[in-house]
Amino acid sequence: MVVAVLLSFMPTLHAASTPVILLLEHTEAGKTIQAKIEAKDGLVTSPDKGKPQAKWIIRAGDAIKSETRPGDRAVGFYQVAGNQNTLLFIVRARYYQNNEGRWVPRFQLNDEPLVIRKNGRWQPLTTAQGVPNLIARTGMALPNAEGYFSSLEFGFTTGPASIDAWRVQ
Repeated sequence: MVVAVLLSFMPTLHAASTPVILLLEHTEAGKTIQAKIEAKDGLVTSPDKGKPQAKWIIRAGDAIKSETRPGDRAVGFYQVAGNQNTLLFIVRARYYQNNEGRWVPRFQLNDEPLVIRKNGRWQPLTTAQGVPNLIARTGMALPNAEGYFSSLEFGFTTGPASIDAWRVQ
């Protein structure tokens, strides 16, 4: 009983907030729209599911204060059709220390499209299923020595595409 009484006077403990690894950004009617991608398990549905965009931007999320470098992360981005999730690409995040001593994520875009040669041109194999996966980087950011960018700007060569969900690993 004494323990229960003492516990009732303790301040409520809150779990540390989940860090935001990256921001997924696009523009609608001249307005910037951002989705926060947190370090959470499981498939997360995008608030912009089913809204194809010509250009997507990935920006750094939270800077982390830590004595050691946070572990690398991989974020898989998907297009959803019914119950089927089709992987579009993977962004790898690696943390680098900034001038203030905080760890900031940098990104590497990994897309390994399945392609076929059709009429003398390379075509994404999955276009037949409605999923374009040939990606063109459009941003001017340069990578660091390990090939990681401070931001990524890209579009799909086959036209606007939606990013319907993601999974952090």
